[in-house]
Amino acid sequence: MLEVKTMPQATVSPGIPGLLQEGYYVKFSDAWPATLTDVVWTDANGQTHGKLFQVGPVNPTPYDLSYKIPGNDFRDVDFSNVVSAINENLYPTNTRTLYETAIGFKKANMLATLYIPAGEYQKRLEQAQMVPNQVSATLRYLGAIKPNDSPYHDKRLYFYSVRNMEPFIMRLMVDNGVDWDKVVVGLVVNKCFLTWISEPKQEQLSKAKLIRYYSEIRWQ
Repeated sequence: MLEVKTMPQATVSPGIPGLLQEGYYVKFSDAWPATLTDVVWTDANGQTHGKLFQVGPVNPTPYDLSYKIPGNDFRDVDFSNVVSAINENLYPTNTRTLYETAIGFKKANMLATLYIPAGEYQKRLEQAQMVPNQVSATLRYLGAIKPNDSPYHDKRLYFYSVRNMEPFIMRLMVDNGVDWDKVVVGLVVNKCFLTWISEPKQEQLSKAKLIRYYSEIRWQ
C-alpha cells in the first residue's frame, strides 16, 4: 500500500520502468480485510485470501497539488474520495482499477507526515510518546519525509489504492525559518486495469508484485 524506494545503487541500460506496466502481475496480501471484496476472496472456512491480478492497459496521469502554507503551520491532504474540505478524489471508483500513485516534492522548507487511516501514524517508534508531533521542535521530524527523500523528478514514494479503501492523509508542514512557502506535490497516478486470475500458477505468483496492507507496515 505504501512504499518508499531507496536510491539506486547502480544504473542499467536500457532502464527499468518505475511504474506497473501492462502484462505485470500484482498480488494483494492475505492481510487485506474481507470487506474489500474487489481484491480478496473468502474460502469455505472463512479465511481471507488476497487475489492475484494481471495488469491490463495502464494510463499514467500526471497531476500536481500546490499549496501556500505559512511557516510553522501545516495542511492536511486527504487522497480519498470521501467528501471533505481537504479531499482530492485520488482513489479509483471502478471495481477493476488499481491506482499506483508516485509522489514527489519540489524543493521547499517542508516536511510530509503520512497517516492511514486518518489519525494513525504510518511511521512511529514503539515507546508511547515517540510519535510525530508538529507542535514539538523535535518530534515533528520523526518519520517525516523531506523533498530529498522523494524529489519531484525522481519520485520514490509510492501509494497503492483501490475502491473503498480507508483514507490516506498526507500532512504537509512548512518548517520554521520562513514566513511561508509554496509546497508542490507532484503525482503520477498510474491507472491500472486488473484481471483476476482465480487459479494462479506458481510462476505467476513468483513474478507478482506484493501489495501489503497498512497493518503489515505499521504493526504497532
